Amino acid sequence: MVYAREAIQPTAESLSTIEDCAGRLAPDEPALAEWHRSYVANHKLRIAADLDIAKEEVPRDAHVLELGSIPLVFTAALHRSNFRVTGCDIAPERYAGTIGKIGVSVVKCNIETQRLPFEDESFDAVVFNELFEHLRINPIFTLSEVLRVMRPGSTLMLSSPNLRSLAGIINFLVKNRAYSCNGSIYAEYQKLEKLGHMGHVREYTTTEVIEFLEKIGFAITKVIYRGQFHTRLRNSLMRLLPNLSPFVSYIATRPA
Repeated sequence: MVYAREAIQPTAESLSTIEDCAGRLAPDEPALAEWHRSYVANHKLRIAADLDIAKEEVPRDAHVLELGSIPLVFTAALHRSNFRVTGCDIAPERYAGTIGKIGVSVVKCNIETQRLPFEDESFDAVVFNELFEHLRINPIFTLSEVLRVMRPGSTLMLSSPNLRSLAGIINFLVKNRAYSCNGSIYAEYQKLEKLGHMGHVREYTTTEVIEFLEKIGFAITKVIYRGQFHTRLRNSLMRLLPNLSPFVSYIATRPA
């Protein structure tokens, strides 16, 4: 059973936590400083909403695995909110100094080619936010590994751009481009060299993501439509039709 909710905005408490955590973080590599500032500015509302979702869906004493931790904003916020969080990233050395300061464990792993370095059924929850659209090799392998390290009854939080958003529909019909958020194929692959991780390979519809997760073995419990557009008209239309929102959060469990 899938439950759809209207687009949500973060609470003032969660937004304050995200802004405070972000202000204490910095990459070790100066070349990433501008990307870090841009990421925080563009994503802080989304990440604050993610924190609200985590507080609602995951017990505070839960052991949480966050995949794709860099730039550590959500990792630090989970830690600040008393979750027992372990991070995982393809290149955590980019923020080695900050990782030491905030006192969390962030392990190095390429989740597309390597098994997760954890025992079976190790975590009460896994965060897989804004990663699915970056996978370019074998998402079946990656999400099967996620399922393996989750305890029965545990929670998966996965968010991704909504390809069939209002922006996605306009881009397809007017611009002849199939994307909702990031449209330059060259720029997205260039991030491999400039940032150390892949950009968007492909964005998906809710039907595609739900079908995929169910085939892996997850049970979808909730779909949350979220985010805002840059014009009042688009936001008004989105409030009438939440499934046109730019982002979607999927809440799923590993069945007992």
